[in-house]
Formats: sequence, structure tokens, C-alpha cells
Amino acid sequence: MIERIPESLHFYRYEFKYVLDGHRLNRLTEVLDNHLNRDKHCGESGDYPIRSIYFDSPDMRWFHEKRDGLEKRFKYRLRTYSHGDSGFAHPLYLELKGRDGSLVIKHRVRLPVEEFSGGIGGGAGWLRELLYKTSPGNNVAERFIAQSFRYRLAPSVITDYKRAAWEDHNNPDFRATIDTASTAWRTSWNGLPEGIPEEILPGGGIVEIKFRYRIPFWFQRFVKEMNLSRISISKFQRAVEAVYLNHDGTRLNRLIERRIACLH
Repeated sequence: MIERIPESLHFYRYEFKYVLDGHRLNRLTEVLDNHLNRDKHCGESGDYPIRSIYFDSPDMRWFHEKRDGLEKRFKYRLRTYSHGDSGFAHPLYLELKGRDGSLVIKHRVRLPVEEFSGGIGGGAGWLRELLYKTSPGNNVAERFIAQSFRYRLAPSVITDYKRAAWEDHNNPDFRATIDTASTAWRTSWNGLPEGIPEEILPGGGIVEIKFRYRIPFWFQRFVKEMNLSRISISKFQRAVEAVYLNHDGTRLNRLIERRIACLH
């Protein structure tokens, strides 16, 4: 498979999010196309697929930290750029994503995707062993290993979506993305999709701008023109709510399954 993203392993930036649908989403797409360049990894359709496999503890510690709005928090996920049946494709990363107030911090370590033909072959323990072998001395890998023991981490939910992305070659500080067709899955203990997918944001898109220093004037003007408001929205939180908490008839069974998966 062709490499889809540049080898960036560390990010420190601000991320502002907006939720749009219908006319406003189409209008923003036109504005972004007029001012920026589509990311080179966007295909003929103008976007590319993303799959994130999130980890959490049996008591869903990081879900509750997000829902409670902790100023300082973090989470782990596997990130790949495909929605294939196996759930894993080249390139594949383990990411530590954290937040300190408005500042978003992300560190990643690249993983050998050929090892993941059967997903996370032996659960979180198998992934720890793989990290020991392939990423000795890497801070992200070592932190995941320690905290997966401490919190009994296991795959929790999967999010799939399509991302259209824009960048400014003259101002690499600023980047904009629109995520649509967002769905969520429960995961099996080996990190593969399980059950029936649930829509996270039907008919809408999550707009995100990422920057370190300033927001371009033309984007500020668009926000004012469309009367947009920043919103705190998390695909991880929405996914957990969709597949574990929003169906009263199966909620208890799914939470029991979640705890059993953490034992592998």
C-alpha cells in the first residue's frame, strides 16, 4: 500500500472544533479549496479513510475523564489509514494523545503492520511484547507498557471516518480537516470490529483547525459570517456512548463483554 502520511511523530498545537451540516459544510469546503491546498494524501474523492482503535480500562477511566472535562488528560489509540476487514494497514501507529487545557499534545511510534495480520494477536499482552521487541527505549512504547499493566488496558472502541484535509504550503502552521461518515464499533479483545456499527454524527461533519500561533483572517471572517461556535466534541466519547451506553436493552451485556475483553 502507498504511504499515505508524512513521518511526523510529535505534535504540539491548538485544535478548535466545529460541527457543521448541509449548506454550511458545503460552503466551508468551497472556502477551504479557495484558500488552501488539498492534502496530497487525499484521493480522487478528495478524502482518505481513517480508523482509530482506542484503549481503555475495565471501568472506562479515560472515557469518564473526557466526559467530565478534565483539563489534563490523555489516551492511547492505534491509528491506521484504512477501513479494511483486518482493521490494520500500512502505515500503523500507536499514539499517545493528551491535552493540557487548550494545547493538544500527540506522540506516536510506528508499528510493523505485517505483525498485525490477525489484529492484536494475543490482546494487550501480545502488544506489550511486540513493543518490547520493536521499540526499545521509545517513550511512547514504554509508557503504554507500564500503564497497560497499571490500568489493565484493552481495546475499547473503533472509530471509522473519512477525512478531507487542507494545508497551506506557505504557512505550514495552519491545517484544516473535515471528518464525515463517522461510525463506531465495539472491539473484540484483539482490536477488530465487532457487532453492528453505529453512526456518531449522522449527516454532519466535524471541522477541525490545527495551528500553533495564529488563525488566518479569512477563516476568522468565515466563522463570523456563518455564526459558528467552537464545540468540545470527541469521537472517542461519542463512540463509547453509541456502542455501550445508548441501548438500554443491551447495555449491561455489552459492559460485561467489555470487562471480559480486558482480561485477555
